[in-house]
Amino acid sequence: MNEASRLIKHRVTLEVAGVEGPVSTEAELRYDPSDPYAVTVAFDQGDTEVAWVFGRSLLMKGISAPTGEGEVRVFPSVEPDGRAVVGLLLISPYGEALAKLANRDVVDFLAHTTRAVWPGTESEYLSTDDAIAAILVSG
Repeated sequence: MNEASRLIKHRVTLEVAGVEGPVSTEAELRYDPSDPYAVTVAFDQGDTEVAWVFGRSLLMKGISAPTGEGEVRVFPSVEPDGRAVVGLLLISPYGEALAKLANRDVVDFLAHTTRAVWPGTESEYLSTDDAIAAILVSG
């Protein structure tokens, strides 16, 4: 099987800021080499899965410096107990959520994605025919 055809999934604990303090929930980081520029963070909210899709490069940059505009912002941080975390500020018309992931989980996940698709080579994994078909179907 071609390495670039496999969906990469990484289970993580997502800590979400709540009114009564942080709430921990299981989440999944996903990377599909057929959509090589994007990553997904997905978690359950009641009976519904909430999935945020954003640029892999945004996550890569955000592990070492604040980055992002608009709906997704990523930044490094250190917890009071010394743990390194990656913060995600997710903004929608319905409100904002501040979530944190362990830095080591994000780095491990990104290492797997770069083994599948090296940064800067993403365009080699895109199918022009598939992109044209997707545009025609949605149009």
